[in-house]
Amino acid sequence: MARQILEQTVRLSDVVWQQANLAGLIAGCFTADLGLIRASLEDVVIEPQRSGLIPGFDAVKRAAMANGALGCSISGGGPALFAWCEEPRADAVRDAMVESFRSNNLASDAWVVPISPDGARVESRTPVP
Repeated sequence: MARQILEQTVRLSDVVWQQANLAGLIAGCFTADLGLIRASLEDVVIEPQRSGLIPGFDAVKRAAMANGALGCSISGGGPALFAWCEEPRADAVRDAMVESFRSNNLASDAWVVPISPDGARVESRTPVP
C-alpha cells in the first residue's frame, strides 16, 4: 500500500530540493556539521505522500523536533519512524515520540541506537559459486 500511493511523477523543483538535501546531509555527516544535518534532514518527496498512512505522524515528528532531534522521518515504507539527535538528547527524543504516539492511542516500540562512525563495511563474504 505504501508504494501504491506514491505519485508516478515528481516535480523537477522537488527533485532538485531533495537532491540538495541529500548532498547537504552527506556533507554534514562528513564534516560533523550538525546545523547542516538539521537543515538537510528533510524528505520533500516521499514523506508528504506517506505520512498520512501513519496516525499521529505530524505530532510525533513535532515532539521529536521539540525535544532536540536533528530530524525525524519515515523509515523505509513505514510504519517505522526514526529521529537523529545528539546522544544527550536521545532518551528525551525517544520518550517524546513514544508519548506522542500514546496520546494518539497507539502503542509503539522504541530504541536508542548509536550511529557507527565506521560506516558501511563488509562483515563477511560468501563465495559465489
